Amino acid sequence: MRKILLAVHGGATADGAAHVARLLRDRTGASLDIVAVLEPVPIMDYGYGPVYIPDAETEDALAEDLRAEVDRQLSRCGLAGSRFTVVRGPRVSSIAAAAVARSADLIVLGIGPHRLADRALGGETSLHLAAQASTPVLAVPPQTRWLPQRILAAVDFSGASGGAARVVKSMLSGHERVEFAHATTAARIGRVVVGPSHARDAERRLTEFACHIGLPAGTHIHTNVLAGDPARALLDTAAQTGAELIALGSHGYTPWQRLLLGSVSSRVLRLADCAVLIYPGRCARATSATEEDAAEAADAVVAS
Repeated sequence: MRKILLAVHGGATADGAAHVARLLRDRTGASLDIVAVLEPVPIMDYGYGPVYIPDAETEDALAEDLRAEVDRQLSRCGLAGSRFTVVRGPRVSSIAAAAVARSADLIVLGIGPHRLADRALGGETSLHLAAQASTPVLAVPPQTRWLPQRILAAVDFSGASGGAARVVKSMLSGHERVEFAHATTAARIGRVVVGPSHARDAERRLTEFACHIGLPAGTHIHTNVLAGDPARALLDTAAQTGAELIALGSHGYTPWQRLLLGSVSSRVLRLADCAVLIYPGRCARATSATEEDAAEAADAVVAS
């Protein structure tokens, strides 16, 4: 991990993210970029009287308030004096674009309101960012003050779940407990398959997967084949084992597929009590394409 992007807004719900980003920076040696997004002030029309249209002076004043709030937040989270950038624009797309512009390997942000009703409705930034970003997203609960020691990594043997496991690997010191879990339920709607299509050799494949990832020496590795709905099984297992992080890949379904099938990653992010790491499927596809290009270049060199 070379670069981390921390997205903050000055509020307490992002304090956990700031602490975790700082600790990850210190453990991995990665550089840390910090951004705060100032969303455009909406035009206000109450249906009577004058319409309020925000002016540049108002937005500048809001930007100064945001800078002051973020300064206070960074100070209370062990990042006093850190430089940060205030970006103006829509929150989700601005964070995603900042990650791409800075070649970030990971976005860290607060998981949003921890009230079940709010998260079930999916209105928080982390949920929408995980769906849109082309960078892995780590959403952290407000109260978090440490790096995770007990990690549950969902494995469906896709490139996305492999990417999530590799991000987990980069976060470890070698004393953590990592459980690789695979849900055996399979369903098919048209050509879209949710869950693995073969369950008999899941335990063997999980063991091979864990060996292939190559976690640091001293890591306590466990494998677990789960039954039932994948999202529910993951959430139940996390609660039973006291997992502090659930890591999983996102397949990037189209809106129509999500309507029919739901998204395991979205459901876990909405309902988990712990931090959630989501590795978007588009990241896995980009990595695969890069590896193929490198292999072709190497073959060309050998052929010449």
